[in-house]
Amino acid sequence: MPSPMNSTNAMSRLISIDTSLRERRRIMRLLDFLTRDDLSTDQMERIGRRLQKAGRRALGPLVRKLWREKNGTAIYRYTCMLDFFDDRQWLDQLVQITLRRTDLDEQGRMALLDALHDYGVDVTAPPFAGMTGYGASSMEGFIADCLKDGEPGLVRFMDMFLDATDEVREQMTRRLSEVGTPDAVSLLEILISFERPEVVREAIIALGKIKNGLALTVLTSAEKRHEGDLADLIRRSIRRLSFMGIRQPAQLPPSFPVPLPLYQIQAGPVDVYGSRSLLFTWVLEDGTYAALLLLIGESEGIINALSYRMKDDQEYDMVQREVTAGELLDPVEESYAMALLRDALSTSRKQGFYLPPDFYVDMRLFAPDSLRSEAYIPRFSLVHLEGIVERIPAYIVGSGELLDTPALEGWLLSEPAMYDAAERLASLEKNAPDGRIPDDQLEAELSDFCARQIVPRRAEIVKRLLLTADFLQQTGAEEQLVQHTLATALSLVGGFVPESRHPFIRRLIMDSIETARQALADGYDLRLEEGYDDEE
Repeated sequence: MPSPMNSTNAMSRLISIDTSLRERRRIMRLLDFLTRDDLSTDQMERIGRRLQKAGRRALGPLVRKLWREKNGTAIYRYTCMLDFFDDRQWLDQLVQITLRRTDLDEQGRMALLDALHDYGVDVTAPPFAGMTGYGASSMEGFIADCLKDGEPGLVRFMDMFLDATDEVREQMTRRLSEVGTPDAVSLLEILISFERPEVVREAIIALGKIKNGLALTVLTSAEKRHEGDLADLIRRSIRRLSFMGIRQPAQLPPSFPVPLPLYQIQAGPVDVYGSRSLLFTWVLEDGTYAALLLLIGESEGIINALSYRMKDDQEYDMVQREVTAGELLDPVEESYAMALLRDALSTSRKQGFYLPPDFYVDMRLFAPDSLRSEAYIPRFSLVHLEGIVERIPAYIVGSGELLDTPALEGWLLSEPAMYDAAERLASLEKNAPDGRIPDDQLEAELSDFCARQIVPRRAEIVKRLLLTADFLQQTGAEEQLVQHTLATALSLVGGFVPESRHPFIRRLIMDSIETARQALADGYDLRLEEGYDDEE
């Protein structure tokens, strides 16, 4: 094995990354800089110009910040940055963010509404009126507004339903049976597949009180998917409808999502924290398009979902290009994507997590039996396994270069410990006579860091490397790259090299520390974020 890098080589290796990765890091640092307290108007202007220069590469991360940020001041600043981009590229997304971010406080919500108002959107009219104080003031009014707004209204209903108490959920379900419109039946169809048995029971009872054939259609279909007490309850509701004269199922209107063949399927690589994106698309029966973008996590299951409806080929192609570029997606086989989805569903259900509102609404586009919970275990072909053990030592030498490949180039540890390490190394450099950390001291620092930060998560890194190797084989990558990634994972299991001397781990640490150092130089410190405890 080669000798450990000296401090000069270690520092120079920090920036041995491709241009696109450096650009993405700069964009993320600029966006993070917007969360600082003491930010002047001139600084915001300069940040906006730099983001504008980066173009679409910056717009995707900016919009994703608006989906996740909760601080009202930061949301306001992010919306200001949108001024530097063509509003045709982001206005529709801002509308969806405003409607769906029901977790925001008044300051954050008003920042989004003000941005829409500045671009000519009437925020005093539905569907925004309730958010500004002019809309429905009762649950009945809220449900009526949701039922008039098509698919986005169904999502809003589910969003509130997930946060409601059991008592309010019962009231919302009963109100749907009183309304009895096709969209009300559509929502009850969603609730029949809910995780909580008591919610399913209420939905079944509610459908049995709606005097139209759509309710009978939904109940008849649901009977095939349930058993035991719930199946008996469905049959009682069907008999109740029969007593009321409803004996013939009605054809579902076009607005009802029904299982359809998948049109295109794409998946993204696993990041260092175990998250990735999946994109499913369908051609609907009226010739329009639907898409569902999922963010899934190794320990969280389905983290987020975004539903899209596109009226024609042009709109579909535009959304497809933007999502694919922003999420680094590649086409994959349906069997692979569905296996990943079932694994995420399994994790969500084991953890007791509710699914995202968009997923509840669009899950009806999948075949019901395809959404079972099932853990996923990657399997590799003999081509990738043959002779791999003998080649592990040679693969270890070049394993750091894997972090330059598209599937792994985004691997960076972004957490407070990296900022601590960055300050520690900067202090050692400052105190060194020639400004260079002695080799033995650098090695001691890296060894200590690995013992505290890498060894406890070694199994997680191994698993994510295995999933990355699997992703590479599923997307048709070169056999040598698949085997190299697989061998690197196995080398960490077998303890071939101490973590601090392993080229892959060493490169991962040094790149992450260098990114933290650059962020500190730009005035951003992750440790100052809400929720960080320096006692951890």
